[in-house]
Amino acid sequence: MIANPFSNLQSIEPLRIALFTKDDDIRSDAGAAQKIGASKAAALHQAHGNRVVVVRDELKRTEQADGMITDAPDLALCIRWADCQNFVVYEPKKKILGAMHVGWRCLRDGTIPSMFKLLKDKFGVNGEDCIVAGGPSLCMGHSEFTDPLDEIPNVPHEYVHDHLVDLRGWARGQLRDAGVDDSHVEIHPDCTRCRPDLYWTYRGGHREEVKQGHTNMLTCALLP
Repeated sequence: MIANPFSNLQSIEPLRIALFTKDDDIRSDAGAAQKIGASKAAALHQAHGNRVVVVRDELKRTEQADGMITDAPDLALCIRWADCQNFVVYEPKKKILGAMHVGWRCLRDGTIPSMFKLLKDKFGVNGEDCIVAGGPSLCMGHSEFTDPLDEIPNVPHEYVHDHLVDLRGWARGQLRDAGVDDSHVEIHPDCTRCRPDLYWTYRGGHREEVKQGHTNMLTCALLP
């Protein structure tokens, strides 16, 4: 377990964050919640879409969505990932917490805009009020596509470099469009495919293991 590696969120109470990696091999959402001091866990049937939901109680991977938001203490939000981007979103004044799984299809379909629309509609939270942290994911050098402009026709051309796509840069751009200041965004530097010794990575050699349920996990909670 890597306990809260994000400097911009380390000193904020009552927030708890942890990254569970290959060594942990965490497959139980309840187990992940317990390790960060929460008694309940919420997890999604991650659908590689753009749906975001509000959760206030346990959720056992039955809801098809890629993002969730809570204002409930003692509830761990659990996001599973191998190479996809994964984010914590936090508004410290109102103590509103969100978590997202953001693969390239989620970037294409708009998970990040959906997250900030729901934050505004349900909680009156604006992007400029939020702090965002992103966990390890594919670096641009390993974000390969056969034909990016055909496979992802809405990707801004500035993020396309021959057969490579700067997915992290695209996510930062969507966060910026949602009103989040660049100084409030922190992205973990590790690439999952560059570090198969540390992370489960679908593209980096663990395809069958990931299909069987071995994934990394980003877990966060508001504690009482």
